[in-house]
Amino acid sequence: IDQHAAHEKVMYERLKKQYQSSSPLSQYLEPPIIISVSLHEETALKACLPQLSGFGFEIEHFGGREYAVRAVPVDLYGYTERDLFVELLDQISNETSALDSDMINDRLATMACKAAIKGNQRLSFEEANALIEQLLDADNPYNCPHGRPTIISMSQYELEKKFKRIQN
Repeated sequence: IDQHAAHEKVMYERLKKQYQSSSPLSQYLEPPIIISVSLHEETALKACLPQLSGFGFEIEHFGGREYAVRAVPVDLYGYTERDLFVELLDQISNETSALDSDMINDRLATMACKAAIKGNQRLSFEEANALIEQLLDADNPYNCPHGRPTIISMSQYELEKKFKRIQN
């Protein structure tokens, strides 16, 4: 099991279900993150505020071309919220049209990927078991939202061959 891909899949499905049910869980930030935007970014931000709100962000105008990010999706709290939001805004401002469902799914996948545990991060036995249980409860537990496998299977024969216990 690839722990990063597995955690990414679990987080993606959770974020997607919250978005689709219009019930995102948000974590308020104290103090809020103040972001200065260009005119182009401001236009994109204003156009996408409903979708960002649907993700769980709470954003309000702070004066001039500054905006206060007062809340972030709860699953993303503690994962460099400023960097994540700036990257999300950059992606949105590069779009030539309004966010459609494919673009929204892509943004959810990006948010899940950025916030997921990393491959070299140590997990306790309990954390690993909890992640596996959550993964197996996913709609499609076999691939992350970017298409990478989360789980691979090897037969006893394949395993023994890898360790050169079988010579064929």
